[in-house]
Amino acid sequence: MNEEQFGRAMADIHARALTDADFKAALIADPASVLREAGVEVPEGTSIVVVENSPSTNYLVLPDPEAVSDEILSAASGGSTVSSFGTLPLTASTIGTH
Repeated sequence: MNEEQFGRAMADIHARALTDADFKAALIADPASVLREAGVEVPEGTSIVVVENSPSTNYLVLPDPEAVSDEILSAASGGSTVSSFGTLPLTASTIGTH
């Protein structure tokens, strides 16, 4: 799965979780399985945690410093972009897929 396919898969997962309560519950209960079913490679031993923002609580997710390239660090030094889906850039490499 390339970066573009990964981005589309994650966007589809986010959209479906917003509109399908059963899918959202499955995603929260067993995110690795749901991601794998969507074609996202999740390495064995990788823990995925799904959290949901609320009106009074928002989550800031920091990337694994070992997984962040110099290019991303350089781009971030001028500021970062945050979306309702988390901190960008969201890439396959941030969860260890290639």
